[in-house]
Amino acid sequence: MTMRYQTKLVLCATASQLLAGVWHSGRLQASQVFANNGSGHADLVGLLQQYPAAALYLIADAVEEDYRLERLPHTSGAARRELIERRLNQFYRGFEYRSAQFLQRDQALRKDDQFLFIALNNADFLQSWVTAIDSAGAKLVGVYLLPMLSQVLLQQLKLTAAPMLLCEKLSSGLRQTYCHHGRAYMSRLVPNMPDAAEQLNNFYAQETEKTRRYLIGQRYISADIPLQLVLLSTDGNTRSTSEHLSQQSGFSCSTVQLNPLLKAMALSAPLIERMPELVHMQLLATGHMVANLAPARLTKPYLFGRLQQSIKIASLATAFTGMCIAAWFFAQGWQHKAALGLAQQQTQREQQRYTAVAKSFPLTTISAADLQAVLALDKTIAAYPKSPQRLMQVVSSALEASAEIKLDRLRWLLSADINVRDEDPLMASASATNPALALAPAAASATLIELGFVTAQIAAFSGDYRAALNSVNRFVSKLKANHSVASVEILQQPVNVSSYVNLQGSTDDNQTSDDPLNAVQSREYNARQIQPALFKLKIVLKASSAEHAAGHYGLP
Repeated sequence: MTMRYQTKLVLCATASQLLAGVWHSGRLQASQVFANNGSGHADLVGLLQQYPAAALYLIADAVEEDYRLERLPHTSGAARRELIERRLNQFYRGFEYRSAQFLQRDQALRKDDQFLFIALNNADFLQSWVTAIDSAGAKLVGVYLLPMLSQVLLQQLKLTAAPMLLCEKLSSGLRQTYCHHGRAYMSRLVPNMPDAAEQLNNFYAQETEKTRRYLIGQRYISADIPLQLVLLSTDGNTRSTSEHLSQQSGFSCSTVQLNPLLKAMALSAPLIERMPELVHMQLLATGHMVANLAPARLTKPYLFGRLQQSIKIASLATAFTGMCIAAWFFAQGWQHKAALGLAQQQTQREQQRYTAVAKSFPLTTISAADLQAVLALDKTIAAYPKSPQRLMQVVSSALEASAEIKLDRLRWLLSADINVRDEDPLMASASATNPALALAPAAASATLIELGFVTAQIAAFSGDYRAALNSVNRFVSKLKANHSVASVEILQQPVNVSSYVNLQGSTDDNQTSDDPLNAVQSREYNARQIQPALFKLKIVLKASSAEHAAGHYGLP
C-alpha cells in the first residue's frame, strides 16, 4: 500500500473506453475519458508520462467475470498462500488476472476458511491499455474488479444487512452486486440499458428476477428468503423505479442518496451523474484496497520503485541519524573539554592554596625541611633491595618493654663483613673504651648479613650507673629473645667517663657534709658533672627462610 497523501492515477477500463483520474492529497484534481482505439492509447501514454512518479491503479469493469465460493482448511502463512495458489490453478488455469478474497471463518464443524475466488474470463479489452501503461513506464500497483469496490461503497454507506442486491447505473450498464453482511459474493453487468422510463422499470424488474434465480440456483439464497434491493441515486431519479419494483415485482426495494457521501469525498453530483465510476475510483485512491488480480510481472516496476524509495529513505534516515550522533558526540566532547579545562583550573587553584597554606599554616610541629628529609629517606629506602623494616621492628619491640631507654641513633647495614665498623659521632670514645673492637680484623662472610648499630641512653639519668647497667642488660635480653636476632653485642656500656668522678666512691657521687652550704654546693657541682648514660649495641639479624630459599644475598 502506497502512502495516502501523494499523487495517484486511477484508471477504470470498460469494453469501450477508459476513464482516468488524477488524485493528490486524497482529492480529485482532474479526470479524462479515452476511447479504446489507437488515438486513445496514445493520449493515455502522454498523460502517464506527465506523472512519472505517481502510483497507478487499474479498475476493470467487464461482463466476463467469474466468482466461485470455496471453503478451505484453516491455515496461515506460507501454507495458506500455497493452498490458495493451488486452488487458483485448479479453477483458472491459463487466466492471467485472478485472485482470492477471504470472507469469513465458519463457526461450526471444522471452522474452515471461506474464500471468494475471482477472475477475468476474457481480458482482451485490457491488453491494449496494459501495453500503453508498459510503454509509458508507469508504476502499476494492481488490477481490481469494480464490484469489489462496490462492497466498500456499501460499508461507507453503513449498509451491511443480510442478503442485499446493490444496483448501480454505470457508464457500461447496470451493475448488480450481491452482498452478505457487507461482503460481495457475486456480481453481474448488464450492458445496453434503455433510456425510456417505462422501459427502464421493466428492465430493472426482469434483470433483478434473473439475478434472483441465479442466486437461488447457486444456493446463495433460498426461495423463501426475501431479497432486499438497494438503488443508488444522486438526484432521486430512481425513486419511481424503486416504487415500481416494490409494488409490481414484490421486491423489498429502497433508494439511497449518495449526496452526503459525495460531499465528504469532495465530489460533485453532476460529475458523478456523467461518470459514476469516479465514486469507486475515489475509494481506491484514498486507500481502500481490495483483492489484486494483477500478475507479478505487471507490478514488478512498482515494487522495485518502492524498494528503491525505501533504500533512499533508509539511507537518508541513516545519514541523518549519523549526523545527529556525530553532533551529539561533538557536543559531548566539547562539554568534556570545557569540563577538563575547568577541572585543571580548579586543580591549579587548589594546588596554589595548598602551597600557601602549607607555608603559612603547617599542620605539624615538624619543619618542612625535616619532612622533606623524611620523604627523601623513604625514597632512598624504597630503592634498596631490602628495607630496614625487620631491624626497626626488633628494636621497637624491645623499646616498648623498656620505657627508660631513649633511642638516639639507629644504623642499618647489609654487608658481607660482620666486623664492619660504625663511625658514631655520639660515641667518640667507642674505640678508646673498647680497643679490642677497634683492632679486630675484618672477616668476610659468604652471604650478605643484615645488622644494625643502636645508640641509646637512659632517660632521666640521675647518676646511678649500676641501675643503668641493669637496664641495658634487660634491653639486650629483650633483643636476644626475638627469634629474628642472631646475636647482640654491647659495644659500649653506660659508664661515667668524666675525670671528676671518684672511681673509689659511690656511683651516686653524693658527698656528705655537716655544712649545709657545702652540701648544696656539692649537689650543684655533681649535677653539672653528670654525663648522659650512653650505650651502644650491635645487632646481627638472622637470614629469613625466604632469603635462604631464594639466595638473594649470596655472593658470587
